[in-house]
Amino acid sequence: MILLSISIFWLSVCVDPISADPPITVEAHVGSTALLPCNLSKVFTQTSVIQWRADNEIVFERSFNGANVSKGYEGRVDVPEDELRKGNCSLVLKDVRITDHAFYKSFVLEHVEATNTGKATKINTVQLDVVQSVSAQVGSTAVLPCDWRHLSIQTPHVEWRAGRKTVFERLGKESSQGEGYEGRVDVPEELLLKGNCSLVLKNVRVTDETLYSSYMGVKNSKKLVQKVKLSASENEKQHNSFINCIKIPKQTAEVFKHMQETEENPSSDQHTLNGDEEK
Repeated sequence: MILLSISIFWLSVCVDPISADPPITVEAHVGSTALLPCNLSKVFTQTSVIQWRADNEIVFERSFNGANVSKGYEGRVDVPEDELRKGNCSLVLKDVRITDHAFYKSFVLEHVEATNTGKATKINTVQLDVVQSVSAQVGSTAVLPCDWRHLSIQTPHVEWRAGRKTVFERLGKESSQGEGYEGRVDVPEELLLKGNCSLVLKNVRVTDETLYSSYMGVKNSKKLVQKVKLSASENEKQHNSFINCIKIPKQTAEVFKHMQETEENPSSDQHTLNGDEEK
């Protein structure tokens, strides 16, 4: 049953002051199921509503009358009613996607009879870190997938980091490569303009094995887009068997196609971010 009446009713809601408790961090891999923890301090009544929001957008609502799921989360989210009766308001998020990376907040909404309004009390905040795993053979070329098409950006500015260290940065034709990655990394300009911010890492080394993060410039700030955990293998047989059992992301396929098309005609129009031509 869709909670249309609930959605209308809760247009008039007062939010309780919230504590400054640090968010809980949950890490999930693409395609897995994540559990965002939540526990009620009071009994869930017949007039109560549990609500989960992602970056202030409602993701899921449940009362004893039914549930309401937002677009993009259909069939993937739930707060099981039997668990809710026990005080467990944890959100189950299935088939985790790259775009699910966000801060999630849980609220309990109660009806106030005296004023015929709603009162929303925040329970907690959960930071969901979505990680994509990539395995590559030492000496091969790895593609760390990234897509910014869900963001409103006119001039794409991408930065890839390993920890706090900048690995690669591109703004238009200008680019820079981090120490130890010179001549080995790139985000092709043509693909970046189309929304594909994947990092090409050539001649993979054992020391390249780490967690990488991509950021896009959005309104004078940098927004985290993707986290990729790279594993470097020296065993060709194990690496090939791993590749055969996974589905290659669309962004990765686009990059390899682009590399094949430009291999015989490499562009010499390269610049560094400080404006000097690379020699």
